[in-house]
Amino acid sequence: MTEQIPNPRVRRLNACQVNPRGRFVLYWMTANRRSTWNHALDQALEWCRELGKPLLVLEPLRVDYPWASERFHRFVLDGMRDNRIAFEAAGVRYYPYVERKVGEGRGLLGALAEEACTVVADDWPHGFGPSMLDAAARQVSVPLQAVDSVGLWPVRGMGS
Repeated sequence: MTEQIPNPRVRRLNACQVNPRGRFVLYWMTANRRSTWNHALDQALEWCRELGKPLLVLEPLRVDYPWASERFHRFVLDGMRDNRIAFEAAGVRYYPYVERKVGEGRGLLGALAEEACTVVADDWPHGFGPSMLDAAARQVSVPLQAVDSVGLWPVRGMGS
């Protein structure tokens, strides 16, 4: 994407080239699970405009990770319902994926990325977020950008 001024919220995680034959721009929604006030979603939509491609939002929920709990999963599932309604109203393709057993969703991001022009992901600098993004950057063959939507100011610029 052509930018005049670098965006401090956006980090490119690999050196892959945009796939102009891709069917869509993929937004991998993992941390900022909302359809508004979301810089990563805005970045994905900017790619859609530039490439003339539709958006596909993948919002996965794994069953095993360090902070998995019924309470948190209820929160995410309720949010998925709200996101489905919002994205449907906006004409955006939305794929909420809930793992039923450990490892069932392994490879899903890579498979969808093969059909994508580029992938935009949430940048969550805590917990398992950084290692998850690093692993994804090695697995996808299109550009992967991580976008910080955590707060009012970009997290990575806070202590600099």
